[in-house]
Amino acid sequence: MEELQSTDMLDREILEDARKKAYRILKSSEEGVKSAAELWKKKTTAAIAENRERYVSRFVTMKDEIVARLLLDKRRIRSEKIESLLKTAMNSYLQSLSRKTLLSLLEKELRLRLTELRETNEFPTTSVTVRINNLSSAESEAILKKYLTPGTWTLETTNIALLVEDKFPRLTLDALSVRINASIDSAGYDLLEDKRAELLAALLGDAALEGGLA
Repeated sequence: MEELQSTDMLDREILEDARKKAYRILKSSEEGVKSAAELWKKKTTAAIAENRERYVSRFVTMKDEIVARLLLDKRRIRSEKIESLLKTAMNSYLQSLSRKTLLSLLEKELRLRLTELRETNEFPTTSVTVRINNLSSAESEAILKKYLTPGTWTLETTNIALLVEDKFPRLTLDALSVRINASIDSAGYDLLEDKRAELLAALLGDAALEGGLA
């Protein structure tokens, strides 16, 4: 009987010892899981914060880029509108000029081009073919004989339409090594550049000179 009691007691001690060991193992595992969960939570929170910060930064950058692009587009459109207004105004002005004044401007353009060539020793002296646009033979000859030696040039009497759609008189001189273009359009462009500030102020007000218009 005593032996049985001793055996029972031993069994209980073994079971209690096993229970305690199992409890310690489970508790240790639970603490490990909890610790891992806390660590994962911290990493997740840090990752979320980092991603949020990165996306906020990216959003701010994209917003700044879009705003900058919109400002550039706005300025470009504004510039194009102003340039269109200036060209329209200049074209209207040139169309209002008399034929005599237009031919005088054309002659001035030709004289400037030929003067430049004389200064660089590129002035054509032989074999010059002259093409005209929106000019009569008499009008072109009256101008050319003032600056070119007779016999050094020939005039193509057909009024040839150039690649550009000219509304005004144009002279094109083709020599062996140089081409000279004299036109009312180029005279108008030069005048537009010289008088740009005055035209802007007249058309759009002084604010246009300061970039104050939208």
